[in-house]
Amino acid sequence: MNKTDAIWITGASSGIGKSLAIKFSENNYKVIGTARRIENINDLNSSNSLNVVSYKNDISKIEEISQFYSEIKKNYSITCLINNAGITSFKPFKDNTVNEIESIIDTNLKGSIYSVKTVLPEMIERKSGLIINILSVAANTVFTNSSIYAASKAGLAAFAKVLREELREYNIPVINIYPGATSTEIWPEKTIEKFSHRMMNSTKLADLIFDIYKNSSNLSPEEIVVRPITGDL
Repeated sequence: MNKTDAIWITGASSGIGKSLAIKFSENNYKVIGTARRIENINDLNSSNSLNVVSYKNDISKIEEISQFYSEIKKNYSITCLINNAGITSFKPFKDNTVNEIESIIDTNLKGSIYSVKTVLPEMIERKSGLIINILSVAANTVFTNSSIYAASKAGLAAFAKVLREELREYNIPVINIYPGATSTEIWPEKTIEKFSHRMMNSTKLADLIFDIYKNSSNLSPEEIVVRPITGDL
């Protein structure tokens, strides 16, 4: 049976992930959107008549990823994985609870690695595919009140750089994108109210990422930093 090529976007229920799902779908790509809040993806699909298949999936739990992938691989072939899901807690490390630390690391770092591990065998078999990691400038720049978030993103960046070298022989590029401050729900409401005029728009960022995707077949943009024109907050 012929499978349908699809792009898997994690964290597709809001923010950058939602904008990416809309952008790719509007350009006639089949999108598999996963998130813990499936109702937001369902609303997105129904309200915009987009070509998005939504699944409730917590990428921090390997058993959920395995169950999800065993279902979709019957009909879909994942040609591109966009690791976008991410959470944070804006507070000094001394105030982080163990549960917060585990949740951020499990989602941002381990969940993204689990997702790669899941799709990689079929990509290697085909000797084609693409992995895009939506990271953060916090992986390389010091911001207080974000130590665990920064650690999770820096860890994913390091993992991806090594993975990139391991996958060259299989024609599978690995692209790391480091966005600066973007106006999404990850920020506290007061921060959005104060700084939204200095933040990037998630739709415009998705446009840029889509262009990078479109040009990845004959060149490999590997490490891309995108900041607001006004710089970091």
